Amino acid sequence: MKKDAIALPLLPFTDDEEAALADKLTAMDSAALGHYVESARLALGNKALDASWRPRIQVGLDRAEAVLLSQSLLPPVVAEVAPPPPVKATKAKKVEA
Repeated sequence: MKKDAIALPLLPFTDDEEAALADKLTAMDSAALGHYVESARLALGNKALDASWRPRIQVGLDRAEAVLLSQSLLPPVVAEVAPPPPVKATKAKKVEA
């Protein structure tokens, strides 16, 4: 059986799909977002990628970069750590030589 040579073009994101993507990207940590951005850039650099995929990948890349930038601008979350108990000073003993 022959493979169908005509592929249907991928439609652009709907508003609901784009909002769902934004929610998923916002929930990712910075390491996952970095990987997403790197993968999207590689995909856009691939000449064999179907042209109908490019707008979707570009939207995802733009959103991921924006979220990554906003996460890097936020101050890091630091857990409060109780200060260590004070160390009592001990008297030094004289050492006779």
